Amino acid sequence: MSCPSSSAPEAFAGRGGQRAVVEAARRLRAAGRAFALTLVVDTEGSTYRKPGALALVADDGSQVGVISGGCLEPGLVELASTAIAAGEARDTTFDTRSDDDLLFGSGSGCRGRMRVLALPVLPDAASTIYDTLMGLDETRRPALLAWHELAAHLPPGAHVTLQPSPLVLLLGAGPEAPPLLSILRTLGWFAWLADHRPGLLAARRRDADRVIEDRPAAALAALGDASPDAVLVMTHAAEHDLAALQSLAARDTPYVGLLGPPARRDELLARLTAAERTALSGRLHAPVGLPLGGEGPEAIAIAIAAGLQRAFHQ
Repeated sequence: MSCPSSSAPEAFAGRGGQRAVVEAARRLRAAGRAFALTLVVDTEGSTYRKPGALALVADDGSQVGVISGGCLEPGLVELASTAIAAGEARDTTFDTRSDDDLLFGSGSGCRGRMRVLALPVLPDAASTIYDTLMGLDETRRPALLAWHELAAHLPPGAHVTLQPSPLVLLLGAGPEAPPLLSILRTLGWFAWLADHRPGLLAARRRDADRVIEDRPAAALAALGDASPDAVLVMTHAAEHDLAALQSLAARDTPYVGLLGPPARRDELLARLTAAERTALSGRLHAPVGLPLGGEGPEAIAIAIAAGLQRAFHQ
């Protein structure tokens, strides 16, 4: 996916999460500007972010991503600016566990300790952290960070793992698709959309990273070796949903969501073979989403996104 021409580090078109950091890093690198990637490497107690959390601070002090609710961000900018000026990694510990911090320090009241590492990325200089971050979502594999840049800044025996952003495939571009795609974009997840109806797809393309104009079974076959973290079956057509479930029974997608009430789910499952039902057992979430209440496309989208969030982070 191409990036905008601007070199400013603001999040790309409403993108949030780790992908906002990735997009900002790519633009700043292309513009020949210095910045620091800040990484939470160790925590204890109650902290806003956990090990592996990333943020970016540009050479002008502007920031993408956070490590706190705002109380620690000035210290983060100072740490990153020091690392950029020195041209080498710097780390610090933010400790908000004492009563003194509540009264005289950050005032966060979080009662936690967080160790943060700032790794500078300088123009025309090699950067392992930058290369790792750029390849993370392409390989779809977690990256265990154990380079020499980190060794002096990690507690003994500790390690940090970066996770790729989740990839979700929507099979069906019905009324729930636009609000759900918008939520997934805000979370910084990858969202692919498949439907055989070009009229529906035309209105949904803006927030989808990839669009496949085909029926569910053919769309899944077109993925090749690509393996989404979740596939949502939401065509609103029983025959298409059935074909999707049959195809997904033969794939190893860890999360399969089926839109619709329990009675419809039971009718579809009854039409699968015993082997297909067994293959989907433990992976099928039907009805998809958390029972939050409400009705309409927007409420359904929120419920689906909430279910995905819980599944991805359990």
